[in-house]
Amino acid sequence: MSNFLRREADSFFFRRRVPTPLQARLGQSEIYRSLKTTVRRTARARAAHLFIATESLFRMLEEDDEFPLTDDDIRVAVRRWLDTPPWKQRLKIVDEMSPGSLRAYHESLPDTLLKMSADEGVSYGDNLGQEANAALDHSEYFDVRSGDRLRRTATAIQRQLREYVDRRMDDVFGEELKATTTMQTVATVAPSEPPANMTKLSTFIKAWQQDIIAGYNYNKALGDETTDQYLKTVEMFVALMGDLPVGKITFDTAAEFRELVLQMPAAHGKGGTTSAKKELARAKADKDLRRVSMKTAKRHFSGMNSIWKWLVHKKHIPVAVQPFSGHSFPGTKSKKSARDDWSREDLQRLFTSREYRDAPDSGALHWLPLISLHSGMRLEEICRLRPETDIITRDGIHCFNITARTGWDPKTESGTRLIPIHSWLIQHGFMNFATQQRSRGSEHLFSPELTLHKGKVSSGFSREFSKLKIDLGVGSKTSFHSFRHTFRTVLGSTNLQNDHIDAIMGHEGGGSEGRTYTKRFTTDKLQEVVEAFRSPIDLGFIGTSTGSAPPPLPKVTVKKRKLTPPVLDGNGRIIRQRHR
Repeated sequence: MSNFLRREADSFFFRRRVPTPLQARLGQSEIYRSLKTTVRRTARARAAHLFIATESLFRMLEEDDEFPLTDDDIRVAVRRWLDTPPWKQRLKIVDEMSPGSLRAYHESLPDTLLKMSADEGVSYGDNLGQEANAALDHSEYFDVRSGDRLRRTATAIQRQLREYVDRRMDDVFGEELKATTTMQTVATVAPSEPPANMTKLSTFIKAWQQDIIAGYNYNKALGDETTDQYLKTVEMFVALMGDLPVGKITFDTAAEFRELVLQMPAAHGKGGTTSAKKELARAKADKDLRRVSMKTAKRHFSGMNSIWKWLVHKKHIPVAVQPFSGHSFPGTKSKKSARDDWSREDLQRLFTSREYRDAPDSGALHWLPLISLHSGMRLEEICRLRPETDIITRDGIHCFNITARTGWDPKTESGTRLIPIHSWLIQHGFMNFATQQRSRGSEHLFSPELTLHKGKVSSGFSREFSKLKIDLGVGSKTSFHSFRHTFRTVLGSTNLQNDHIDAIMGHEGGGSEGRTYTKRFTTDKLQEVVEAFRSPIDLGFIGTSTGSAPPPLPKVTVKKRKLTPPVLDGNGRIIRQRHR
């Protein structure tokens, strides 16, 4: 199995060439997947599973040139899927409904049953697509042509759920229901479908951008970085698919766009100005060029869904048409990997480094890590502090006042909060620094050193700090945000109540009542929470002569490997070359 393993830096990848006769049908010349591990033994096991799956796929394609999947096949797959324990439990709700509830809600019941399986934030169309994909996988159908199959399977799921509810209605109400339904059918005239909107997509881009920047339909305004990404996505769609009328954009159009995006080079749009079609041609000519990841393709569909939802809101297209929903993006399910806290060793490595010790004591590098470590504040929250209005005194206690203002607001509702300033920061001279910045008329605490860029004041510092901690050998899961984790971890080891810690951290407690209650904590109680924090290492040497500081830990150097593409034989196995 090692013939199909490829190591890039510290991670392993599975790489297998698609047999030449099948490349055109599969739309790719090789299968290249991250195994998401740095351990060789784990990588070999995962590669074995992928090898078996690809073997089955190749065999099915070779045995059946057309690879048909009939409507009967799909109906059987959906029936088997709805017979699984989770769906049986949901359908049981229909069986146990009272006659009154059944008559009142029978029209919306199929959609309600589908929504019960949706994760938070997932749209109806995306959830329906996930259910369709799961039904096919459950019956071990390989989803080669995902657009057509998923659409047909989704329709079959909706139809079978409707049939199930109608059968239950028939069992409960019998002939009465049939008579009523017949009368309503005769009286109802089928409405004619409105003509398709033939206005080209590019016509709407400017107005859409203005609305998502300002925030429309009570939605939160998007930042400059997100709107810029969405704009590039729509421009790429127009470049690859043409400036189509919005009424002519279908699910199949979106499926074709998905396939083209996955063939684009991974470096597309990163600094270059080459057209999308030229980049696509370059990728097709160079088989060794790294392609766009599935995660990036999913992000592009988020951009297309953004403009599509806007078109629906503006009534340019009917709400029933959702071409960019329900597509499959395997391996992209969100998994939040927890960041590490700052260890004692890494804290000493940072604060005793030459870069930190040589930084001016009125600069961002000097103060930002210390403030976050002693307050648990987010990086952007600190950078947005205004010396004139956000460094205040409440009940005789110096505090940071995190509140919304024009152009920015805290991350969550509970993010608006008061944080007493830790006595260590005051003893270290923070109030003097804040007073100096106030007297200079600085807009933000670190103006003019840090400036607004793409909607954030912290973006420039964030990049530079990331480079510094990597150069010092700090682990990849330890970031600036890890100061916040360290603050929470230390407080969690005390006898403080979680509600009190949440009030400082800006975390949401249990329900809206809990969040409202945290606003009423006294300043003395909040100060007690902050003062309970003790740094994992003694920072008394900061601000003193270099000779009084503990010796710096050695930098951990990461050896960079030179990556060269392997040579593969006709079966996709790596040819081992002997070095003379």
